[in-house]
Amino acid sequence: MKALALLCFASVASANPVSLRLTHEPVQLHMRPRMAQIAKPEPKPSPIVPAPDITATAPAADSVLGQVRDLRQPISVRLNLGYVVDGTALTDKTNLNQRMVQPWEFALLRAYALGEGYFSSRGVVFPSLSTYFAARFQITTPTRSYDPSDPNQTQVTVPPPIANWFDRSGFEPHAYWAEVQDFLPDKRLAPVRLRAGDIYVYGPWVMHMYGAIGAWEGKLFRATAYGGSRVPDYTLAPTDASKNRAGIYGSSARVDLTALKNPIPFAAELQLMRFTSVGSGDQDAAGHAMVQLDWRPRKDIALIARARQIEGALANEAVQLRVRYRQVTNFVFDLVQHEANDWRWDPSVGSNDPLAAKRWLDLGPSVPRLLFSARAGTLIKENVDLFVRGAAAHELEGAQQTTWNANYFELGSALEVRLRRTVALGLNELWRQTSRGATPDKQIPDIPNQIDPLIPQSSTELGERSFTELGATLRLSLGARRFSFLVEIYGRRTRYALNYCNALHEDGTVDPNCMSDVDTGITSFDYRGGGRATLDAYIGKNLRIFASYDVSSRLDIAREISGFKSLRLMLEGVY
Repeated sequence: MKALALLCFASVASANPVSLRLTHEPVQLHMRPRMAQIAKPEPKPSPIVPAPDITATAPAADSVLGQVRDLRQPISVRLNLGYVVDGTALTDKTNLNQRMVQPWEFALLRAYALGEGYFSSRGVVFPSLSTYFAARFQITTPTRSYDPSDPNQTQVTVPPPIANWFDRSGFEPHAYWAEVQDFLPDKRLAPVRLRAGDIYVYGPWVMHMYGAIGAWEGKLFRATAYGGSRVPDYTLAPTDASKNRAGIYGSSARVDLTALKNPIPFAAELQLMRFTSVGSGDQDAAGHAMVQLDWRPRKDIALIARARQIEGALANEAVQLRVRYRQVTNFVFDLVQHEANDWRWDPSVGSNDPLAAKRWLDLGPSVPRLLFSARAGTLIKENVDLFVRGAAAHELEGAQQTTWNANYFELGSALEVRLRRTVALGLNELWRQTSRGATPDKQIPDIPNQIDPLIPQSSTELGERSFTELGATLRLSLGARRFSFLVEIYGRRTRYALNYCNALHEDGTVDPNCMSDVDTGITSFDYRGGGRATLDAYIGKNLRIFASYDVSSRLDIAREISGFKSLRLMLEGVY
């Protein structure tokens, strides 16, 4: 059979030789269409069984986030109300002047109420109009007493146990203004912004004034111009407030080259401001200018240099370097040089008299000095925060020697460890060493000089030689804007200049470090401590309660009292 098949195939092949020409159309192959899947019938739902009554252990995420006020709302209101009680107690010891203080000479207890609030609106009357009003108030009654030995029984106002600015009742608007933005028909003028009222301006210094400000706020170029009169922030007395209405006007311009299509890591800013002396105020007329240059070669590196002038003369120069490493470590280095013509507090508190007292703001005459500081912070293992800081101040050659401008060197650090998200333990310390000109054989009695009391108070021999501070905190937190409790304790040891030493101790021994036989009652070392407990709780979305209690130890330089205590209660409502 195989031979017959081969013979037939050979005969066919010889009769029809192989041909490459296509003699017919190829057969078209068609795939069989896929059959549609038949949907299975849905299973019948099982009967609903009531779930057991289980109390939720944590609120939903959206409920917590809902407690944060939405800034897009057209109206925002916040009101704080507080009540404070300060107190102390007398001891059986004399004061530094060897005199027994009597209980009617100052208040041992004082209570006062305080509060602040603000109201803001956005687009309520007009889409481009925004308004803001903030005010504060205090309600207190001055403590009055009389000397029992006075036959006339005349009552006089006595100092409070803790001195502060709450010495009278009053209501004070803090800031109020109206602003329009994007109100012009031409959209190219959308960066124009106008604001008027009781406002803050940011020039060579942050200033508070009654006036108006106009601004152009673009990405590449920003400019402002403002004018008005100064707001006397440091007093509530009408007689003091009406003295000084110094005029303020100025302008600023900033160019940020990082906003270009091809960014250049440079930005330059110029600030100009001038004061005009008005009436019998204590502000001298002066012009101020500040130039600032920013260089940011990388997003993690920034070098900022600025210089400030007063009446055309350099008053302050500063350089700052900021570096970030791996998102969690930051370094900041500052170098600042103060000149002799620089202000002591801010431009609104100035005078030609270098020894003129300015309430508690008197920091002595400004002297040329150089300050350097470095600080670094990092995060370790996502639950340990570490912070370290160092600083040094050096008087420049020819500086006037006073107790306010002594050379010093200080070191500080802080550590916080978080445990299970709710508990955090913190430790902090600060140490400073100061150079003084005191000599062991000299001592200044604590008796004011009636002729010129500021001269001995500004002596280089006054002040501390060194101090060391230690503190610890324990914080319990149940989540942001929910509940937190904080306990703080601190201690401080101060070593004063040798002219503060007390040669004769209470036990009759003599301090070997003090070479004087005069007993001023002032010790060469001072130890003090204290603590604070604070509670911060949110009730619902719009109500917050805050309470704190402060207590201090006895003070060696105020041995007639047993220390201070203060209780503060605050209630905050937000809409």
